[in-house]
Amino acid sequence: MSLQMIKGRSMQPALNPDSNRLKNDVVLVDKTIRGMMSSRLKRGDIVTFTSPHDPDCHLVKRIIALPHDCIVPLSSPDSYVRIPNGQCWVEGDESFHSSDSNTFGPIPIALIDARVITPVWPLSRFGTRLPLLPEWKKPRIYPNGGPRMSE
Repeated sequence: MSLQMIKGRSMQPALNPDSNRLKNDVVLVDKTIRGMMSSRLKRGDIVTFTSPHDPDCHLVKRIIALPHDCIVPLSSPDSYVRIPNGQCWVEGDESFHSSDSNTFGPIPIALIDARVITPVWPLSRFGTRLPLLPEWKKPRIYPNGGPRMSE
């Protein structure tokens, strides 16, 4: 376990719900999720990971789809992407402020550093339960290539 500061608006309202850019959430993260423990990751988890395009940049997004799932990308509503083995699809909750899998495609699960547990700062957010996978995203997800999550 460790603490990590979250910057940016891509995960609003789950993280950094205040539009004031001077207030950033600090969250407790579980770093034991790496390697062999990555099988514990699930749809809806908020994770931190190394950008697939810039190894010096760390991002925070929500896992939307796992290996073998199919997802309808926001940029191409008439198609779908099957998630390869060892990869996942990540998105920000506020998609129009997010550079995510809709931009760079599925990411290797090996890039995931940690799973976000809960905010600890500011104190008014200490222990806040993070929201689950947003309902509006579920109709785009076909677990294991089967029926949509919303059905």
